[in-house]
Amino acid sequence: MQFELNHVNKIYVSSEENKVFGAKDVNINIHEGDFLALVGPSGSGKTTILNLIAGLIIPTSGHLKHGGKDITSMSLEERTQHRLDYMGFVFQDYQLLPILTAWENVEFPLQLKGFSKKEIHERVDWALAQVGLEKMGNRFPKQLSGGQQQRVSIARAIAGRPQLILADEPTANLDSKTAQEIIELFLRLNREFKLTFVFSTHDQRLIDQVRTVLYIKDGQISEARKNNV
Repeated sequence: MQFELNHVNKIYVSSEENKVFGAKDVNINIHEGDFLALVGPSGSGKTTILNLIAGLIIPTSGHLKHGGKDITSMSLEERTQHRLDYMGFVFQDYQLLPILTAWENVEFPLQLKGFSKKEIHERVDWALAQVGLEKMGNRFPKQLSGGQQQRVSIARAIAGRPQLILADEPTANLDSKTAQEIIELFLRLNREFKLTFVFSTHDQRLIDQVRTVLYIKDGQISEARKNNV
């Protein structure tokens, strides 16, 4: 299903005289299988736009739609359920629960979704195998390298087979070799399973390998570029 941002504005107000646009008249259509990056310097608005797509914040004006449903008009509880049902997340700092093993970290959101024990087991095993960690499910985050922790984070994001995966600076804390391996993993998941990815990133290697690049400046899309990949 398609995700749409239609004339979306997000204004942060610190005073009547000081209004800052986190997003300004943003129009984006995200289709199944897209591999898209939001690119811009810190403070440009790319993380705000990512949070708008996720429904973590709602626009000051404009509309967010998913499959014809207007996310803008949903309650906080409805938006939370919508994220759980349709989205997966990969973070710069992994955000794994330290008291849970890798297997349990992937399992946790599936429990929230209400899957049966049998289906959870199948999905966790499948997701860990996709990221090459099928033999490390019993390890805790502190026993894993940064690259391995990010792989667990990716496994957690894909285990529910979401329609959209949002990744915020997913290679920022990784060394060059590991970052390239993670990018290649994203590419394979996109190619093999048609998983839809939207990244915010500064990483030129990732920027060069996405199919669509949206450059963000002062909350606006200043340029859109298609890569020949």
